[in-house]
Amino acid sequence: MADESASAAGSPASLFAMLQGASTAAALKAGIDLEIFTHIAHGANTADKIAAEKKLPVRSTRILCDALVAFGALAKSDGHYANTPAAQMLLVKGSPVYAGAMASVTANPLIWQELARLTDVIRAGHTLLGNRSGEAEDNPFWQDFARGSRAMAQLAGPALADTIVEKLPGKKLRRILDIACGSGYYGFTALKRFPDARLVSVDWPGVLKHTEANAHQAGVANRVEFRPADIFSGDLGAGYDLILAVNICHHFSADKNTELFRRLFAAGAPGANLVVVDMIPDEGREQERFALAFALTMLIWTRDGDTYTLSEYRKMLEAARFRDVRQAQVGGLTQSQAVIAAK
Repeated sequence: MADESASAAGSPASLFAMLQGASTAAALKAGIDLEIFTHIAHGANTADKIAAEKKLPVRSTRILCDALVAFGALAKSDGHYANTPAAQMLLVKGSPVYAGAMASVTANPLIWQELARLTDVIRAGHTLLGNRSGEAEDNPFWQDFARGSRAMAQLAGPALADTIVEKLPGKKLRRILDIACGSGYYGFTALKRFPDARLVSVDWPGVLKHTEANAHQAGVANRVEFRPADIFSGDLGAGYDLILAVNICHHFSADKNTELFRRLFAAGAPGANLVVVDMIPDEGREQERFALAFALTMLIWTRDGDTYTLSEYRKMLEAARFRDVRQAQVGGLTQSQAVIAAK
């Protein structure tokens, strides 16, 4: 079992554990890359067996697996390793909810490189990546993101569709807009819940080729228009009953988001709803660990990005003339947050 003493918030052990954070992420990524969790699930449950399966040195294999035990991804008894329930569900290839591909996104070498110089980023106050940042036009990273985030979007999409049905009871949808759509699965799932609707998926041209392939695999391509466009300057269309903005607003400043929301307000039909999905901190910015840590990623990745509280979203959305702004918990495995507003 992992050493629980290291998890006591504010303890000396927790501070030293934080200094090992890079090792934690690197070990988990290596375990995914080398299919350690998959081999354990299939019976190769000792360092010798795993090493033989992967043609690895036994010593390095044992050190990696022991570290994954310490970090809580594996369990160990009498020299035999076992996946934790979460690892068994998410990190074993062939699992219906396999999420290992996300390692190519969250542990992207470019992001790791920038985290290593976070001190310099703090001094600058923004990303140091220049034309390689997340805001760079048609950045190749977003193609990696569309591929890597596909499984997570497939998991989260049905939960978001459930939330839309629950929070907007009786809503009739004919036209749906999904901006910065990535893999496309949030919009595709909405199509399956609303069989009379058609979807417009908007993203960079390099991303949309992956979106279109996913739409064919999901069996909805005949109901989707793939529109290559910049969400701030391109033609988004009009007359939408539902607009999805999933995991995009954290890339921009509050002023830039307000500008985007004004464009989305104009694109909506009378009575349209906008659904924003993002990491939303608590109002005091004290408790929501993932959202607060994610803001660091936006600091190294964007010029002005951040994570925003509900009150900050309300201010941006109301400035764009949206009304009835409210927050909703999106269920499912990822437990995302949504902000819903009406035109």
